Amino acid sequence: MSAEHSSQVAEIVTFELNEGVSDADYLALNQNSQAYISYARGYVSRQLTKSPDGRWTDYTIWQNIEDAQAAQAGFMAQDFAPAMIGAINGETLRMEHQDVLWSPS
Repeated sequence: MSAEHSSQVAEIVTFELNEGVSDADYLALNQNSQAYISYARGYVSRQLTKSPDGRWTDYTIWQNIEDAQAAQAGFMAQDFAPAMIGAINGETLRMEHQDVLWSPS
């Protein structure tokens, strides 16, 4: 198995949904965000997962930190952003960027 070093960046966002927001509701909201994110400069891939305790993880790979930050800044100006933000319990929200040091090629 070969590997490669990368300058890519992982954007890792963890959160819980607000009371009354179903998984189906949130997944539907994500359709609009994915349309935006998938066309953003530097987008590589995205996964949305949920743990048994109800904590979600939105895991997006970007070509570099500048692309990740530009997409984040533009995200807040999108029409769908207020509904997505409103579905998330802000007290549980955590975002970080990590360098991708290895991935199988």
